[in-house]
Amino acid sequence: MNSWMLRIVSPRGLALSGSRTATAALVLSAALSPVNAGGEGFIFPTPGSPPFDFSDPYYQENGINPPTIRDRVNGNDGISVIDQIPDERHDNVRVIETTAGYDASGSFLSYNIMGTLFEDSFTPDLRGISAHETANKFRAFLFPKRSAGQLCPAPSCRRQDNVFDTTMGYLSNNPLGLWRITFVSYTPAALNTAKGKAALAELARRNGVDLDGTPVIKRLSEIGELEAEGYVLLRQRNEDGSDGFPWVI
Repeated sequence: MNSWMLRIVSPRGLALSGSRTATAALVLSAALSPVNAGGEGFIFPTPGSPPFDFSDPYYQENGINPPTIRDRVNGNDGISVIDQIPDERHDNVRVIETTAGYDASGSFLSYNIMGTLFEDSFTPDLRGISAHETANKFRAFLFPKRSAGQLCPAPSCRRQDNVFDTTMGYLSNNPLGLWRITFVSYTPAALNTAKGKAALAELARRNGVDLDGTPVIKRLSEIGELEAEGYVLLRQRNEDGSDGFPWVI
């Protein structure tokens, strides 16, 4: 099974809805890296430059053990190519597949997938501890269909595009673009009670409906409000990897 990572390339938004394969697409490469447009985002050689994977030394410096990145882009996988190294922080693998989603405010964002992470991907030192904490702080929300496994990140399992929590200073505090995938499902209280149906009807009026016919969720605030009312359930994969990769880049 292939897994993946993702790097945000939109300076004003992030999205986690892409995949390297039908079996593992989803979330993000926890490693999102926005384009430096108008002085925002991570720095590429010039504004609007195409996205490259980070170099092994840069991953190591930021608490990630490069050999343990699963399904890392390599230039021969159909979603990336070999190109000229842009700078010392990046290698020669340029990603050519870009996907879209929503940032915390509901704005459009795009991202590239770089790979997936397990517990052994974090270096056994203070830098690894910091990277682990960052990866758990920044969540990428996926929305599985009712007919799919509730921890399934594959594109075929998703009812809508991903939402990324881009608050907490993503551009400055998450240099590798690490994400903890979090699955969002509607509860019986939302689908089967008068109050829940009314709340969903208002959300659908505002955002439209997804592939399940339920409301699209675009904003981090909407996830929080729905969870507080008991209308959505948030799930995460076990950190031991028993459910599959918990994090993406």
